[in-house]
Amino acid sequence: MKSVVRVNIGSRRNGGSTLRFAILGSLEVNANNTRISITAPKQRAVLVTLLLDANNEVPVERLTRFVWDGQPPVAAQTTLQSYIYRLRQLLQPMTGVELTTSAAGYRLQVDPDETDVWSFRDRVAEAREKAQHGDLAGSARDLRSALSLWRGNALAGIPGKLLQQEARFLEDERVTAYEDLFAAELELGNHRTIVPELKKLVSMHQFHETLRAQLMVALYRCARQAEALHAYAQIRRRLREDLGIEPGRELQNLHRAILEQVAPASLTLPSSAG
Repeated sequence: MKSVVRVNIGSRRNGGSTLRFAILGSLEVNANNTRISITAPKQRAVLVTLLLDANNEVPVERLTRFVWDGQPPVAAQTTLQSYIYRLRQLLQPMTGVELTTSAAGYRLQVDPDETDVWSFRDRVAEAREKAQHGDLAGSARDLRSALSLWRGNALAGIPGKLLQQEARFLEDERVTAYEDLFAAELELGNHRTIVPELKKLVSMHQFHETLRAQLMVALYRCARQAEALHAYAQIRRRLREDLGIEPGRELQNLHRAILEQVAPASLTLPSSAG
């Protein structure tokens, strides 16, 4: 396991705020342009659990469950207190960051703009608001800005099945942001530029019907009908062989429309059905 923070994130900024905490990839912590090394795996798990619910009280029960993966030892609370004490010492140089204690749990007080996960969510929310007001170009820019905060798999190197489940939830948010991005780009007529991105995402999420549909539409609008039909054949084969099911009706209808060579502009994308 990589247990030492190695990448300085002090230069990555969000609206003028330095990103001090990053979990959309491996754990990174930065204080005053100085990297903070957190080497103990369970101490890293404590910090990540607090960051996932930053500025809210995290009950001791949740912390012990996540840090010890549902099987805390008898002395878990005492050990947790020692981890909290060490984290306070490490975070002490960070102005505006405070780790507080209450009768029921702990709270990590931090500016959301200084954490990548909350910055990501804020930018996605802004992008969706712009899309609702018809500013698709601005929405696409904000979504790309949000997605640029990801450096790999969320919580990479953090042990525990429960925390890796949280990582999968974060990945779902990432994929949904990509869906929104590609929907905007298709509306803007940028089908040619997104084909490589879509191919990569589809290869990583082979059962994801919305991404597959977006790829099919992009290919068809590039006059690549055969490739669009092949993309459908691939997911249909995987669904039948691995799960014993057929693609959803909306994806089937899209396939039929491409077979019938309807006008590319008239193709209707399925609703999100990850």
